[in-house]
Amino acid sequence: MRWRVVAGIVLAAAGLGVVSPAWACGCGGYMPELGAGTASERARVYGERALVQHANGQETITLAMTVRGSSKKAAWIMPVPSQARVQLGDRDLFGQLAMATRPRKVYRTTYWPFRGFLKEIGGRRDGAGAPAAGGGVDVRQQMRLGPFEVARLGATDPTAVTRWLATNGYVVPDGLAANLAPYVMEKWEIIAVRLAPEDKKGELSGETPPLRLSFASDRIVYPMRLSKGATTPQTVTVYVATGHRVEPTVLPDPSVQPELVFAGRADVAALSSIYLTAYSVKYDQPGRITNDFTFAQAPTDDEFRQVVTIERNNPVPVTLAILAVPPLAGLIAILIGVRRRRTARLP
Repeated sequence: MRWRVVAGIVLAAAGLGVVSPAWACGCGGYMPELGAGTASERARVYGERALVQHANGQETITLAMTVRGSSKKAAWIMPVPSQARVQLGDRDLFGQLAMATRPRKVYRTTYWPFRGFLKEIGGRRDGAGAPAAGGGVDVRQQMRLGPFEVARLGATDPTAVTRWLATNGYVVPDGLAANLAPYVMEKWEIIAVRLAPEDKKGELSGETPPLRLSFASDRIVYPMRLSKGATTPQTVTVYVATGHRVEPTVLPDPSVQPELVFAGRADVAALSSIYLTAYSVKYDQPGRITNDFTFAQAPTDDEFRQVVTIERNNPVPVTLAILAVPPLAGLIAILIGVRRRRTARLP
């Protein structure tokens, strides 16, 4: 199996745009291995998708990330509000979600003359485009899931968490303990995930296999606070599946509003009877992130789908008409002149 895609999921937990040793995932801390080339060459996250499902006080986050770079190994950490069950997710999930929520295309024909005329007359072509325990940390569970080594940690001291990570071979970036502190104070569980491609010569790039984290939560939350440590822009797409349309009630950065991408019943087998709301957002200044995403039921269940207008220009009719005007005018002038000459010669 090619684990070029593996790197992505690590980050799937949530973040984008990571430069080693910077850690940044939408909801977790990404930590590429040290010594893997220059900072610009190491595995970097540049895309993230997450499905958040919530019902009856239980939440499940399924994460997938997209990574490119040259690191051979990588790891990330992700806080969750309560003890979690960790599993591998469905590899086809995000492809199905993307198809089900894609914008509706509207085609409009225009007749601008000369635009692409030579191409038109030449023929139309359509484009297609097992680790040791550390002091002060409660290691609740350790497991192997596909390419991932997963540890569930409890702690009362964020420094103890970073010490455990360092002792067990994780790269610990500067500032991690400080950014973990709010989660530790709130007694969240810390999920530490480490992976490496089975192909020792492989690169961590592409989209990773999804990872599912299930836990008790009385609110719909998507952890984002660790992303404030990112040094590059973060782009996040969050699909929320629950009984009704939802809207964000707390924003990671209050100055950045997420864009509504979709709202309605999605044509996805696993979500066929569940209302799906999707938002996308880009944080150009992730250092301004101060909170997690939280969502609540919207006032209405109005459906929404983005519309993309595709302009298709047909220059031939107007172009030919314009090109025909001068010769036609000349021909008419000649005919008028001939008639006048004939009239003048009549006795």
